[in-house]
Amino acid sequence: MAASIEQPIKYNDLNAEKYPEPVEPVQIDKYNLSATTVDMKDRTTASLIGLFTIHALIRRSLRAVARQARSVEPTKRAAFLSYAKTTFETLDSHHHHEEDIFFPALKPYVDFTESTHEHEEIERLLHEDIEYAKVAEAHLKGGKGSPAWPGEEISSTTERLLEVLLPHLQKEETLSCLYARRAPIEVFEECDKTIEKAVFDEYKKQGLLFSVAYQLKHLNKKEKEIFPPMPTLVRLSFEFLGWLVHGKTLQFAPTEEELGN
Repeated sequence: MAASIEQPIKYNDLNAEKYPEPVEPVQIDKYNLSATTVDMKDRTTASLIGLFTIHALIRRSLRAVARQARSVEPTKRAAFLSYAKTTFETLDSHHHHEEDIFFPALKPYVDFTESTHEHEEIERLLHEDIEYAKVAEAHLKGGKGSPAWPGEEISSTTERLLEVLLPHLQKEETLSCLYARRAPIEVFEECDKTIEKAVFDEYKKQGLLFSVAYQLKHLNKKEKEIFPPMPTLVRLSFEFLGWLVHGKTLQFAPTEEELGN
């Protein structure tokens, strides 16, 4: 969905009576993240960038799954399934990080109760996709009575998931930008450390090279100027080696044009 046609969201500021005084909004344009457009010296802004980049990864990877599942060539289905499963796992993990870490930490300052409730419908559709991924695994094993490739089911379910998910992500981004400065910066920085540790633990289970390369394939050049926070040479090494080792799976990542949305 292009920035120009994104619809205004409706939400309730559940902490308005507690915090009636306005705060300065954080200025982040998710469609234009770069070293020149984002003030990374502002500690609150820097703490929110991770939310915007993981949201970009999620919406782009789900679009890539929905676009390709129906028509993926039989010889490439195993690699596509690996990509799709990583995409579904990433969304699932992100929701756990929000529910267990981010929302509770911000609760005294920004109330994300509405977003928490929306997670239920998103999770329902996500788990439909996960079940279809199991059908796809059975298809790839072959043998007597093996099911047909569930490409249509994966695509249509993921499309429905995106319809629910995109305004949900927009709501979280808007609430964060409007009210993040209510929270002491120490709260954000401690939250960041906890999430970073949880993500790193997951990366170690999945394989650090694949996990970092997968993340980088969903960010455009300007976004990688500011996130993830690593030296350029290290990032380029992850990108090169990741493609060398995991290119069959990473080939299903978004196109350069899609990385702008």
